[in-house]
Amino acid sequence: MFLLLSPKLVYSTEFYISSQTSNAISLFNSNTLDIEQSFAVPKGPVNLLVNEDKDVFYISHPEKGVVSVFDQKTRRLLQEIETGGQPFGMALDTKKQKLFVTDWSRDSVLVINTVSFQVVDILAVGKSPAGIAIDTVGRKVFVANRESHTLTVLDADKPRLIAHIETGNNPYSVVFNSQKNQLYVGCVKENSVTVIDTESYKVIASLPVKAPYGFAISNDGEQFFVTSQAENKLVVFDANTLEATSRIATGKMPESVALSVDNQRAFVVNWFSNSISVIDLQTKQQSSLVKLNNESRMIVKAQ
Repeated sequence: MFLLLSPKLVYSTEFYISSQTSNAISLFNSNTLDIEQSFAVPKGPVNLLVNEDKDVFYISHPEKGVVSVFDQKTRRLLQEIETGGQPFGMALDTKKQKLFVTDWSRDSVLVINTVSFQVVDILAVGKSPAGIAIDTVGRKVFVANRESHTLTVLDADKPRLIAHIETGNNPYSVVFNSQKNQLYVGCVKENSVTVIDTESYKVIASLPVKAPYGFAISNDGEQFFVTSQAENKLVVFDANTLEATSRIATGKMPESVALSVDNQRAFVVNWFSNSISVIDLQTKQQSSLVKLNNESRMIVKAQ
């Protein structure tokens, strides 16, 4: 999610980037385009999530069966939460101090208390859940089940299944556009993005994107961005017409994307070329390429 600019707020220009094989997190300065710091983390970091209220960030480690918790100021490890299984995607419930984590190998979603760092519930979903998103206002959790070809909708407040929705084949990633009440689901083997209305739970469109992986949404919800691994491009969509407005060249196998606070640039992490493509969203071109550690995967804004 992205926050509207306010003169009373100070925004960081730094981003965290996970490197799965280097067992490290890099700190990327988007102003200088430098890697300011790289620090060691437990084995096999994949997904990252920042908790602004607690000034910490979480890392999922599917190979190790843990979620690690790091202090944002010191970048020191505070806790390793032993989940078992293969924790993968994460979504933060800022209203109830809960972290929802998909468990790829146990076909479930883990609920972690962000105060006690304890797993307090395990919720059954479809096969091989990967991406996850949350509507903190509507109190719903959305889970992409890669091997069931479905999206599960859960109640965020109690262990209740709300809906199962058929998507394209092999849904991997999901993002919620709160301003449009839409979900965008990346179906990697069908080469499409399934668009779902979160009020009716109906599929309203299937958009052609080859091997869609990472998503980002503009501050105003009017545009969304998706990385196409098969095309090595960042695809830009109009959230009203659901038409692609740009297809911008990136590095090899773009995995994830994040936007600058002013939405003038996109930062795309290229898994196979170990780099960040800095995209100028006005000219619709790559303006810089920054080298990274091996197998860099996820990028999130540090707060």
